[in-house]
Amino acid sequence: MSHYFVNNQTLEHDIRTLELSLQGTNLTLITDRGVFSNKEIDEGSIVLLKSIIKTIDVKGNILDVGCGYGTLGLYLAKRYPTTKVTLFDINERAVSLTRENIKNNHLTNAHVYVDSDYQALPKQTFNLIVINPPIHAGKKVYYPLLSEARDYLTDGGVLMFVIRKAHGAKSAAKYVSEYYTNVTQVQKDAGFYIYHATR
Repeated sequence: MSHYFVNNQTLEHDIRTLELSLQGTNLTLITDRGVFSNKEIDEGSIVLLKSIIKTIDVKGNILDVGCGYGTLGLYLAKRYPTTKVTLFDINERAVSLTRENIKNNHLTNAHVYVDSDYQALPKQTFNLIVINPPIHAGKKVYYPLLSEARDYLTDGGVLMFVIRKAHGAKSAAKYVSEYYTNVTQVQKDAGFYIYHATR
């Protein structure tokens, strides 16, 4: 089985087009085999986006960590056109799809990179970092993505992430609380827990 956090250049293509319509903002997303949630938009991502819209003032620089084909970052870029959105993913196919989705949705405020962590990003800080963590990659992979995000936030900047209760949401929140001044569970919906962590 090929996982979405591993690059597999031999994987056959299965191009699909998905539509995301949420609170008046519409996005068309091209997906392919070998990337996360390629057959339908992940429910956790939708719950996270709803929570972001409801709970924070979205502005400035935004970072989408492990962006896949761009659901979180590109939705935020389209809904909040005065923001600047940066996205990255270790999966080269996912990044290629995100580039295509940026073009297809006529977004001029979004840029995507191939990277496994924060090291290759342009030197800047972010007002908001969003993560739908790669749970199946294991805690050794996604826990550092949560904790190290702190170093890339502005003072008072916010990390928002989603994890299923069954996948260890409460233990992840406990881990994150060691690195941030305030960690709050802002929503739970259909087994998904949304957390808000402030630098």
